[in-house]
Amino acid sequence: MTSPDVTPPPKRLHILDDEEIEALYGRPCFTGDERTDVFTLTQPEKDLLASFTHLPIQLYFLLQLGYFKAKQMFFTFAFDDVVEDVTYLLERYFPDTPLPELRMLNKRTILKQRQRILKLFGYRLCTPTDRHDLFLRAQQAARISSKPIYVLRELLHYLTEHRLVKPGYTLLQEEFVGKALTAEVKRLATMLHTLLSSEECVALDSLLTETDELYTITLLKRQPKDFSLGEMRREMTRGEHLAQLYTLARRIVPKLDISREGITYYSSLVSYYSVFRLKQLDTWIIYLYLLCFVAQPKERCMSTVGPVIKISPKLGRCSSSLPPSMNAARRFVPFKKKPLLFLIGNA
Repeated sequence: MTSPDVTPPPKRLHILDDEEIEALYGRPCFTGDERTDVFTLTQPEKDLLASFTHLPIQLYFLLQLGYFKAKQMFFTFAFDDVVEDVTYLLERYFPDTPLPELRMLNKRTILKQRQRILKLFGYRLCTPTDRHDLFLRAQQAARISSKPIYVLRELLHYLTEHRLVKPGYTLLQEEFVGKALTAEVKRLATMLHTLLSSEECVALDSLLTETDELYTITLLKRQPKDFSLGEMRREMTRGEHLAQLYTLARRIVPKLDISREGITYYSSLVSYYSVFRLKQLDTWIIYLYLLCFVAQPKERCMSTVGPVIKISPKLGRCSSSLPPSMNAARRFVPFKKKPLLFLIGNA
């Protein structure tokens, strides 16, 4: 087999919608009570305000301070962009001061104010070292769950915990979340290339082979329609088909160092994608999804049957408190061996 070459998907990640991005990164728009609260100064904040001269500089400092207190980040704005906040601050802190022309401050003064605000609250901007550590955290999160939203939340928590100003959303999404997920998939693909033999790859390929106008994996994905004897027998047949592959999955999946949540997520993608879409993915990614899918037959079976029916392997009988409409499931089932649904789970 050739070495795996997992190419990142061409589609750009879209973790949050526009409204969610605005809530996270947009400049705050305060209600009356929020404005009063956020622009109420502590003594250290008052002392810092007094270190600046001239009303426009003090006013811009108050605006930067309030917005940072609300979002722990800085924004670029002109006085005309935030008229309501400007009016409130002038009335509260400079009621008797003649209003000069409010011109935009120079960049050096704005950056100086930001540095003092960061020092006041014990925050800092991300350094190259911080970004490296943040990416390592993203990789750790990707091992627990490959859901992009989970990795993003972990990064936001990390930034808050370490009192770091969060990088821009596009940078977080593409450079940290996206690359961490890609690195995790490459890691798993490389391991599968080492762990799977050619014969085992062929066995997994058979799940995507079309038989009688249906793919094998399509038949395995189907859940029982009800608890009739016929449906239970069909479920057993599916269990027989999965038995050997389940043994393979039980050997391979634990070696991949994936969390239980990660296994569940990869498994769910088999049901989410059509066979046509699955076959368009990289071969090793397909094997990863299929192994995780096959590794969870007990969970799938128990979620359908377990809460209602308890099957005795010794007696081959169904016992439960089923409603009268499901009496068919109460009938004696003459198993000649352990029911395969549960034989797999207890193997």
